[in-house]
Amino acid sequence: MAERVRLSADDWVAAALKTLITDGIGAVKVLPLAKKLGVTRGSFYWHFENHEALLDRLLEVWEETNSGTIIAAATREGGIIERYIALMRCWLSMERFDPHLEVAVRHWGRSNTDLWERLREADQRRVEALMAMLAPEVPDSTMALHRARTMYYLQMGWYELEVDVPMDARIESCTYYFEIYVGRAPTTQERTAILTGLHS
Repeated sequence: MAERVRLSADDWVAAALKTLITDGIGAVKVLPLAKKLGVTRGSFYWHFENHEALLDRLLEVWEETNSGTIIAAATREGGIIERYIALMRCWLSMERFDPHLEVAVRHWGRSNTDLWERLREADQRRVEALMAMLAPEVPDSTMALHRARTMYYLQMGWYELEVDVPMDARIESCTYYFEIYVGRAPTTQERTAILTGLHS
C-alpha cells in the first residue's frame, strides 16, 4: 500500500481516539488503524515504539483534556460564580472536556485493573478540586465532600445515561443545580451571571 502522505503521531492518536469512542478499546489496533488512514504499519512504528505506547498516549490525552479541564475550571482565579461557570462550560462541552472520551475510557477501565485504579485516582483529584471550589461557601469539610461528590457523580452519571436535554434547558437548569451544590440559591445578579456566562 503506497503511503500518499506522511502522517504525524497526532494523526494516529486522533484516529485511535475516534475508534476508542465509537468501537471500544478492543478495536484500537495498529493494522485496522493503518487501513483507515490509508498507510502501512510502518508509518505507525515511525512514531510509536509499540501498541502500548499508543494506548499510553490516549490516556495522556484523556488526562489532559478531561481531568485537566475539570481541575483547571474548579480551581481557577475568582469566586464561586466564576468557577461554577467555568465548570459548567466544561461539562456542557463548551470547553475541551470530551464526554464521549470519558465514557469510553471508563468502559475500557472495566477490563483493565491498572486503568481502573488510575480512574479512581482521577476521580479523587477531581472531587478534591470541587471541594476546593465549594470551600468558601461550604466551610464544613464533611458537607463540602458530600456536595462535591453529588456534583461529580451526577455529572458522570449524566454521561453514562446519555441524557438528551436541549442546551437551553440544560443551561437554565444550572441555576437550580447551583442551589443543590452550594446550599443556597444564587442571587439575582449571580443567576444572571451564570446564564450570561453559559450563553456566551
